[in-house]
Amino acid sequence: MARPRILSFLEMMRDQWKSLPELEVIQSRRLRRLVQGASSSAPFYGKLLRDCGLRAEDIRSPKDLRHISITTKEQLQSAGRDEISNRQIDLSRCVAVSSSGSTGIPLQLFFTRTDSSRLNMNWLRPFLAHGVKPWQKKFEITGPHNISHQINWYNRLGLWNRQMVSIFEGPDQWVKGWRSSRPAVLAGYSQSLRLLADHVTREGISDITPRFVFGVSDLADEECRALIERAFRQRFVDLYGAAESGCIAWECPDCRGYHINLDTVLVEFLTKGGDPAPPGTLGRIVVTNLFSQAMPIIRYDLGDVGVRSAREPTCGRGLPLMEIVAGRSDAFLVLPSGRLLSPMTFYGLMKPLQGIKHWKVLQPDTRRLIIRVVPGPGFSGQTGEQIQRRVAEVIPEKIELEVQTVEAIPPDASGKVRAVVSEVKSAF
Repeated sequence: MARPRILSFLEMMRDQWKSLPELEVIQSRRLRRLVQGASSSAPFYGKLLRDCGLRAEDIRSPKDLRHISITTKEQLQSAGRDEISNRQIDLSRCVAVSSSGSTGIPLQLFFTRTDSSRLNMNWLRPFLAHGVKPWQKKFEITGPHNISHQINWYNRLGLWNRQMVSIFEGPDQWVKGWRSSRPAVLAGYSQSLRLLADHVTREGISDITPRFVFGVSDLADEECRALIERAFRQRFVDLYGAAESGCIAWECPDCRGYHINLDTVLVEFLTKGGDPAPPGTLGRIVVTNLFSQAMPIIRYDLGDVGVRSAREPTCGRGLPLMEIVAGRSDAFLVLPSGRLLSPMTFYGLMKPLQGIKHWKVLQPDTRRLIIRVVPGPGFSGQTGEQIQRRVAEVIPEKIELEVQTVEAIPPDASGKVRAVVSEVKSAF
């Protein structure tokens, strides 16, 4: 079993250096295989193609995907496991994975062991690119649904060992966990790393000294990056991925952007009308997981918004670039005029204000905003007024603002900490 996986790993590491046209040939071949299996053996997708007036043979390359309707988590959950799974594959022999549930009920996914292994390997690309050695241990703060105590064959050889702790345990327990293992790599949900960095700074803790820091899952704004880098004295590296598709993109140490792993996942950036968003402009992110034979993920709306880059890689890799993940679509505020306001606006708006430990923006409707703040050192009775003035300066439309002082801002049910959440449906 180990030998085929080693060969697959070597193939993955080699492929990233191929030219973009060569990678697109690989991508198209894997796409055809995925669609063929889904069409013939997963009833949901067979019907989806028929409803679109398509046969599996009509999907030859990524440009043909636009003829297939986009799917959502809600659609897959409503259809049920039997309908969305490949009936030729025994799910009891597959690897079960759950999404984080940050948008509601988690989606349970199944991957063949071969596909699961390949998707897991893709997370190694950014670690190796940034200089991590296979024998260096990783300490990872993650969702409970991700924690596994399984020991793999490579772990027995002292490779890719990791200690995983729950995001719900909190900074005190994270510090204890770190001290018990003294790893080289610190990784986890970006906002959890921010909480740890804040805790380390406030408590004057000096023995959390990773050689590498990797964040994933949550939006990492410039303030978050700066805090983490000050606390741990290492560069923060952002990774973008999802349970449905594995590692989608990752920050390159040489290029000013994120490489898209197009040999495992097909990424589309779409406008409101469903057309490809021009490079440099915001688009909703729709993915097709090329290694999802057991439970196909085809044109799946992740609920995220990002920007495709117009620049070419400078590091020698053929993997194309995206510029930024701008956040979840429900983090974009909708103003009374219909104008969209990026969640990044509030990171810049709140940054200069003193005395605020944590904050969260909620939008119940287009005419109201609620900003919850946890007071920190320097907080005063004038802080609320300062927030009111800054919001009025940044938002040129009349909107009712309520500033609430709270003792703590709990994470979402998934354990993630989202700073901006809107209940208003946006263009994305």
